[in-house]
Amino acid sequence: MITRLGRVLATTVAVVVGLFVLADIFASQWTDNAGGIKQVIAAISLLLISWLAIVVAFALFLGFFNVVSVHIGNIKTNKQPSAIYSIVLLLSLATTLIVGFATGPNSVGSKFIFDYVLQPLEATFFALLAIFIATAAYRAFRIKDLESFFFVLFAIIVLLGQVPLGIYLWSEFPVIKDWVLNVPALAGVRGILLGVALGTIATGLRVMLAADRPYTD
Repeated sequence: MITRLGRVLATTVAVVVGLFVLADIFASQWTDNAGGIKQVIAAISLLLISWLAIVVAFALFLGFFNVVSVHIGNIKTNKQPSAIYSIVLLLSLATTLIVGFATGPNSVGSKFIFDYVLQPLEATFFALLAIFIATAAYRAFRIKDLESFFFVLFAIIVLLGQVPLGIYLWSEFPVIKDWVLNVPALAGVRGILLGVALGTIATGLRVMLAADRPYTD
């Protein structure tokens, strides 16, 4: 009974909060002759969003302590080789926190960590990502049917139009490349974005109408 009451309460809070924030988006377009309803909805929506910021801050702290507890558990159970990675992660976390709290985020130590540790790691991950993309492209460039033929053809045209070598081979490669990117590729991207937007709207409506209740799981 208590569990069911908690689910009903969570559903009610989620629906009410969602409706108020959604109403504020529409109420902001009303004229000034709408009376005090517009100001009341805007004030309540601002209050709810402020509470959201506080909840997100607490969620970050919970996530921080969860990461620490999980990796301490890996070290205690001595799971190889994850225990070594956990030790490195916790030492890096402690060092970053000590430097940040002691000297501030704009200090020399913080900038050193950002410039000589974080950025090289990001560059390494992006380099690995580029290798994975190149491998996937090589596999995708195998011509098996008419669709894959056009895929490979347009990919080669775009690549040749993007590099200086393509201009020396044929001066029209950059023109064709711009047409491919601005017409068929952009049309496909817009179609995907419209589908994502419609899916997001449908999911949001299902949550606000309590058809889906992920917050009660």
